[in-house]
Amino acid sequence: MFDKILQSPTHQLLSYAMDGAALRNRVIADNIANVDTPNFKRSEVLFEDQLRQLLQEPRKTTPLKVTNPRHIQVARKPASFSPEIYQVDDLSYRNDKNNVDIDTEIAKMSKNSIYYDALSTSLTQEIRLLRLAITGRS
Repeated sequence: MFDKILQSPTHQLLSYAMDGAALRNRVIADNIANVDTPNFKRSEVLFEDQLRQLLQEPRKTTPLKVTNPRHIQVARKPASFSPEIYQVDDLSYRNDKNNVDIDTEIAKMSKNSIYYDALSTSLTQEIRLLRLAITGRS
C-alpha cells in the first residue's frame, strides 16, 4: 500500500529528475577534476527530454480489484529512466586538446545545484502533504 502512495506520477518524476541532476553533478565534478589533463574531453548528461516524454505519457490507472487470482490485471509497468552521458568533442582552445573551461563548468554546477535544491524542496513538500492527508495535522 505504501509503495503505491510513493509511486505517484509526481513523486516518480521528481525522483527521476533528482537522479539525473545527481548524475550531472558527478559528471561536472569529473570534468573539473580533469581540467589540466591533456586530451581530456568533457562530458555532459542529458535527461530532460526523457522527463518530458514521461510527462506526456498517459497516466497510470489504478489497478482493478480482482475476486479471482486468474483474472487478468490491466496495469502498465512504470516507465524506465536512464540519463544519457555523452562526450563533447567540440573545439579546444588549448594546445593540450583539453576542452574543459573551468568557469563554464563551475557555472553549470551552480545551476545544477539550484535545480537539485528546487526538486528536493518540491519532493519534501509532496511528502509533507501526504503526511498531512494521512494524519490530519501538519
